[in-house]
Formats: sequence, structure tokens, C-alpha cells
Amino acid sequence: MTVSGSDTPAPLLTGRLLLRPLTADDAGALLRFRGDPAATRYLSHGPLTPEQNSARLQQALSAAESSAAEWFYFGWAFELRATGDVVGDGRTWTIAKPPAPGRIPSWSASLGYVLHPEHHGLGLGREAAAALVQWLFDVRGSETLFAGVYEPNLPSRRLLEGLGFRKDRFFPVAEDTAGKQLPSWRYRLDRG
Repeated sequence: MTVSGSDTPAPLLTGRLLLRPLTADDAGALLRFRGDPAATRYLSHGPLTPEQNSARLQQALSAAESSAAEWFYFGWAFELRATGDVVGDGRTWTIAKPPAPGRIPSWSASLGYVLHPEHHGLGLGREAAAALVQWLFDVRGSETLFAGVYEPNLPSRRLLEGLGFRKDRFFPVAEDTAGKQLPSWRYRLDRG
């Protein structure tokens, strides 16, 4: 079943995680990793201050509220089912207009994710990403998914490849728009 408009996504359950839409109350939990240099090393931003984190969260919440059938942006809290602790977050989004050269097509969706470094290497990122991939295909009806990853981020590249994503486009350092001075790959997964 495909949803439309800004319908708030239903929470997703995996073996160890509850993936639920972000709320304003998540600011403190998100800051624990979005303010951590190790967690943000391969994100499009550096460690966030409390103010930057709150502003970023508010932007995500506003984008979710204004989502429509043909365009959406939803942020997800990755909560450990055993403890209720938020250990990561994800983003799922589309674009409404035809993309600029090198950008993703409008009939596709994108996926992003981050985990607190204390929870790396436990398979939680794969568990969360797999649930979001399934949601994007089954609930949102996306035809193609994209995810960007900096080339040196081997764990994330292996995670995507393990889910069936393939390299789609290489971006050299000169095309890095986030100021990380790192080459990156755009990965692609087509509905199978």
C-alpha cells in the first residue's frame, strides 16, 4: 500500500530497533552523535553545536510536515527496542523538480543514516537501512534508491553493497559540495 501526502510514517520494527519519525524531543539524543567528530566524519556536516542540531532537526520536522504525495522528506530515530535509547537516525527523501545534471531523478528516493560510534560494527546500521529500503519500495512506491557515501567510508560502502546497491556515479574531490575534501560515490538500487 502506498501512502500519499504528508501522512506521518508508521514506526518500523526490526529485530533490535524501532525506527520512528523524529520528534522535537529527540534533539538531545541526536546531539550525542551529530555533535561527535567520529560520527560526523563522513557526513555532509561536521560536529554540530546544540543550536545547529536544533535548527537541523526543526528543518527536518518542517520538511516532513510539508511533504506531499510526489515529494517527501522524513527523518527517523533509530531506537534500541531493549532500552529505548536513540542510537542513530536516518533520512528518506525525494525531490519534486527535475534534477540538475548529476542529481537524482525525481521518481527516485534517497537514503541517509548515521549511528553513534559506540554502536558501530554491530549490524544495527544494516538493520535500519534495510528497513528503510523496504519502506521506500513497498510503502512509498519508489522505483530507484540512491545513497551517497564518501569513498574512504568502507563500512558504509560494504553496508550498501550488502543490501544490493551498486556504484552509480563517482564524484571527485573537486565536486565535493560539503567541504570534506573527499571523493564520494553515489550508490543506486533499483526495485527488483
